[in-house]
Amino acid sequence: MAAGVASFLAAIAVFSMLIISSLGNLKPLCSDCGTLCGTNCNAEANTSCSANCYNPREDCQKQVFEGCTRDGFCCSSNGTCTCDCNTIAQERCSSVTDGYVRCESCKRGLFDQCYPTCVSDCNTNCKKKGCDA
Repeated sequence: MAAGVASFLAAIAVFSMLIISSLGNLKPLCSDCGTLCGTNCNAEANTSCSANCYNPREDCQKQVFEGCTRDGFCCSSNGTCTCDCNTIAQERCSSVTDGYVRCESCKRGLFDQCYPTCVSDCNTNCKKKGCDA
């Protein structure tokens, strides 16, 4: 876990420098730091959390639906059968987690680590409107 956080913080530092140098040697406007960092930290969090944002319920529903459509019908344990594969897939997979809480927790945690560092770096290296440097 500590190694993951350290590598993430290193990525933030590199990412911050990319923001600052994204226009060659030009510095970003100080007024753009919040927007630039918000966009970049969201992108970094989405990428880094992709494994945590897997949706097991969606996968379950896809498998049940494919089996149902392949067989042409679905039967429940009580012996009733239907051709409504969407309903069967939703019912059979309703107890499987969708991963939303885990995904959002991951993204929020990484964003909250990235954003203040990025804004601080950007504000240290930005230029005010009308300044040449």
